Amino acid sequence: MARPKLRSGNLPLEATSFVGRRRELAEIKKKLTTARLVSLVGPGGVGKTRLAIRIGTDLGRGFAAGAWLVALADVRDAGLIANAVVAALDLRDQAAMQPLQILVSYLEDKQLLLVLDNCEHLLDAAAALVAEILRATPGVRVITTSREPLQVPGEHVVQVPPLELPPGDGSVTLSQLGHNEAVMLFIERAVAASGTFQLTDSNQSAVVQVCRRLDGLPLAIELAAVRTRVLTAEQILERLTDRFALLTGGGRAALPRHQTLQTTIDWSYDLLSRGEQSLLRRLGVFAGRFTLEDVEAVCAFDDLSAPEVLDMLTSLVDKSLVTKEDVKSIACYRLHETMR
Repeated sequence: MARPKLRSGNLPLEATSFVGRRRELAEIKKKLTTARLVSLVGPGGVGKTRLAIRIGTDLGRGFAAGAWLVALADVRDAGLIANAVVAALDLRDQAAMQPLQILVSYLEDKQLLLVLDNCEHLLDAAAALVAEILRATPGVRVITTSREPLQVPGEHVVQVPPLELPPGDGSVTLSQLGHNEAVMLFIERAVAASGTFQLTDSNQSAVVQVCRRLDGLPLAIELAAVRTRVLTAEQILERLTDRFALLTGGGRAALPRHQTLQTTIDWSYDLLSRGEQSLLRRLGVFAGRFTLEDVEAVCAFDDLSAPEVLDMLTSLVDKSLVTKEDVKSIACYRLHETMR
């Protein structure tokens, strides 16, 4: 049988301050009062893992068996996903039982919050596992993080957006700017990295433009803030034309793909089909919003039918690589500048 539990969870303690996300925290907590599966979906570097851990920490005490994190980033074999959950829950392996049997046997009478982090490269296996857990263990609630939804019955999807951006027109005061989510993150990480950084009248414009040029993506902002050890905010802004060479200072303890902005983008790109990769490259010609008709026009010489183009564009939206915006009843799309 499973080893008796002495712990009420395995969520890591936060090593740095948690910035912003009040709206998302409230929305996810509300959904989990009725939904048994909430999937946090968004592009790489947007902060899905950090948000999921904060939710688990806030809600874990409400579950008798606690909140448990299963990190799937390093799991390459889809057949081992159940083993990863068994290991994270610290359950004793039994030769006579399959990992899924061990898992369901342990969870069937538990009140527990399970966080499955980084599901995008194991999507089918993760979906099958979550579906079985939800079917067989009525007291378990699940949070997943992924580039795209699992598409499991009962799934509630929460799109995790970039951080709130500051206005780019200089219309807010210095004190007001310090309360903006993206700017707050830059300041806090810059102070931690350099020990001397301050937001001032002279550098506030550069800080605003850095946050806006990086689309409010937390990972990119944090990597930029680390550069304040040797560069001013104005110098960082100037060097964003080659952001992949600039934003490489991720912590040694971070996931390999979160140590540079380039590897974060590569991770998402490598998970695409060849057709999706080709379409994404073509979408780079658009500096702003574009429509489905625009996409069909740039694919006119690829011998792709209109339904094929629509399907691939839909897939890129689902994978959080293209953002959809409704403008005057027309669906428009946009690439984050970093992805473009």
